[in-house]
Amino acid sequence: LATDKWIAVTPPRVPQLHTLNQVVGTTDAVLIDWSVGLAFPCQRPFNHRNGIAEQPKWRILPNAPNVESANAWEDRFGGGPLGWTDLLYYAENVPTYLNHDWLQDWGTLQRFIPRDPTAVPVTVTVTHTEVNGFYTPGTMRDTPPAPKRT
Repeated sequence: LATDKWIAVTPPRVPQLHTLNQVVGTTDAVLIDWSVGLAFPCQRPFNHRNGIAEQPKWRILPNAPNVESANAWEDRFGGGPLGWTDLLYYAENVPTYLNHDWLQDWGTLQRFIPRDPTAVPVTVTVTHTEVNGFYTPGTMRDTPPAPKRT
């Protein structure tokens, strides 16, 4: 080194590793892709109640060769949850490794970051109605009604 140059010395940066269960936990709502669901019994899938889906905080995806098929049926065209999670969240990949096998692609962990942090959950009002077994609210139309002519 020359006398007019400088060098910075910092402590070594050693990553602090935690298990997926320590990071995600067992109480956070998680969007677990179908193909990996049985591999993560400790994580809690997000709920659906009264036609409303709970907002997940995480997503667990399969390994790279299977991501495309998982995304295909979960996207908005397939009527899946990626249709609305893409509207509500940014997905941030969390660096992950398989214990004792860092080179194997086990899958991906994504953290969902709200696009609008000020958004508040909807207030739900549920009513219950008892009807007899022959009740019908009316026939279902298979085509939209014709426009009225004036």
